[in-house]
Amino acid sequence: MSRALFGVLGALLAAFPERVIQAYESIAFENAEAATARGYLIPTVRAEGLAYVLVAAIGGRAHDRLMDVVGVFGALALCFPRRYLETGGRLVYEDADELEWRDGVVTAARALGAVFLAVSVRAFLKRSAER
Repeated sequence: MSRALFGVLGALLAAFPERVIQAYESIAFENAEAATARGYLIPTVRAEGLAYVLVAAIGGRAHDRLMDVVGVFGALALCFPRRYLETGGRLVYEDADELEWRDGVVTAARALGAVFLAVSVRAFLKRSAER
């Protein structure tokens, strides 16, 4: 199930990185028009999407490692959602200090972190049971 979801997510990221970024900005920021993405954001989102598609197609150890990474980032977002968002913002936006997060974004980041951590733990337990 997670392979298929990551494959679909990856295809969307790879095919429409600008639209995905615009959607994220309109949801996340009060002042989305002030967001100035660094030049590497679009190619990075596209590359991430292609990596997801590739991992979903290959499966096996590649998928296992992806689930491990998803768990690490999920745990960080769950435990430190504000820091997670601010660090990500500084990495990809030139004017990160000027951006205003919408109400509820920190809570949403925490909730998504919990979901990603749960998906990762589920994958880990499934791998462990198969051994």
